[in-house]
Amino acid sequence: MRWRLRCCDVGRGVYDRGIGGDYDVGMKYELIAIDMDGTLLGKDGVVSKTNREAIRRAVDAGTMVVPCTGRGWREAKYSLDEMEDVLELGIFVTGAMINEISTGASIEIAELEPHLAHDVIDFLKDEPEAILCFRDANVVGHDYLVTGSCDLVGNSAWWFEVTQSRVHTQANLSVEELRAVLRVGMVACGPRLGVMENKIREQFGDRVLVQHFMGVQMPDPVDTVYILEVFANGVDKWRGIKWLAEKRGISQEKIACIGDEINDISMLSNAQLGVAMGNAVEQAAVVADQRTLRNDQDGVAFAIDKMLNGEW
Repeated sequence: MRWRLRCCDVGRGVYDRGIGGDYDVGMKYELIAIDMDGTLLGKDGVVSKTNREAIRRAVDAGTMVVPCTGRGWREAKYSLDEMEDVLELGIFVTGAMINEISTGASIEIAELEPHLAHDVIDFLKDEPEAILCFRDANVVGHDYLVTGSCDLVGNSAWWFEVTQSRVHTQANLSVEELRAVLRVGMVACGPRLGVMENKIREQFGDRVLVQHFMGVQMPDPVDTVYILEVFANGVDKWRGIKWLAEKRGISQEKIACIGDEINDISMLSNAQLGVAMGNAVEQAAVVADQRTLRNDQDGVAFAIDKMLNGEW
């Protein structure tokens, strides 16, 4: 694999903020990892012009900026199209996958061992929601394997259509058919996935990492969409960041992360600088070093400018 290293002068200089004049750059971070939903993206699912310009300023200062998201590459790409010239690589599927932004080529993946994936699917097969297995499409030709005893819920079908995800449905699966599975998950309304998370943890112990969190909040808690995710043990966003940083020769002291959710805790707590969004859940906020504005207030741009001027 040929790594393309950006050759930039990382020394101090003067950069135009674009949103408020010039300032002396004091960027101390060589890598900034940024969550997407609830962080980089606004409520409209788009990267604002203000956030795009801030990322460009960071890249011009010699910093590698990397989206770090629970989405897969295809699910994220349509929101990142306007930034392909500055974003080289992305950390996807909550740290289980690193892809080239422009092509989707897999740089590194962390699979669930096929026997373990089969055991988790078997454990969930009688639940009232379809089981969604995220896979490496570069290996198997599809992003999602849908299995279990039930059909897709409407919000999952809508998501696949909007993101143009490649979906394969198959009821019965052998161990041999479960290669390149990175995540096993479910989507459901209401709080029942919290109970399911505990059951999975009791059944599989430290063989897996399991978590659930709110996907789409609705006025009635019963209608709120939750996401359940099961990964191989040790797979989280920080794993992906650490792998990439080591390949680029970037030390932990030169890493900053920005996020808002449960699945951002590992990166916010391990980075030299962890920045929680103004809309972050409490569990993420308490482990962060700094707090920025909300995602609908361009909190990413605010945080990057704080880093550029040396305040953070």
